[in-house]
Amino acid sequence: MVKSANVDLDKAKVETKEPLHNDQSKWIGLHAIRWVDPSGKHRVWECADRKTRKGQVDAVAILAIVKRPGTEPHVLLVRQFRPPAEKTMIELPAGLVDKGEVGDDGVLRAAFRELHEETGYRSDNPGTSMHVASMSSIMYNDPGLTGANMRMCTMEVDLSKDAPDPIANPDEGEFIERYLVPLRSLGSELEAFVKKGYGVDARLAHMAAGIDIGLNYATR
Repeated sequence: MVKSANVDLDKAKVETKEPLHNDQSKWIGLHAIRWVDPSGKHRVWECADRKTRKGQVDAVAILAIVKRPGTEPHVLLVRQFRPPAEKTMIELPAGLVDKGEVGDDGVLRAAFRELHEETGYRSDNPGTSMHVASMSSIMYNDPGLTGANMRMCTMEVDLSKDAPDPIANPDEGEFIERYLVPLRSLGSELEAFVKKGYGVDARLAHMAAGIDIGLNYATR
């Protein structure tokens, strides 16, 4: 575990929660969607959407598989406090896609930037090489609540035996810890985090469940 700042994440807490109108919000907008269901009936659906989307994609998450000689592949995770959940969460590194970052190349730029900011990993670090293994299509985070979407970039990070630990470069107001956990035991590692009182991002938990299912069925 490596901290991005010399602070105790467990000291973060929510103090108050109050209603917020759309004309007061900077990041999120609340909308009423009027739509017609398959039977022809008119209905209204409430949703929340990001105000920051500049292109087709809101955000990118990075599945970084870290390999070092003599060790099994590890997954790079981050821990940070999330006020909406009122919990410290275990997640994949991720961030918003900025204006001008369009198409596959733009999303890749965002992925490399966010990975460096949150964890310190980048290809010009000593003893480090990185390549993109795959880029997902657009995926939707919680389609019953929001149209917010994302793509996932899978990267392989190869480290030399003596590669030093990277230094994160978080934005102001970001307090993040990074963890390397074995890919094979990701599910049990997440369960251990939950027992410590942390929350786990559902998308990460689903991925871990898929790995467990694949490993179990492969041995039958």
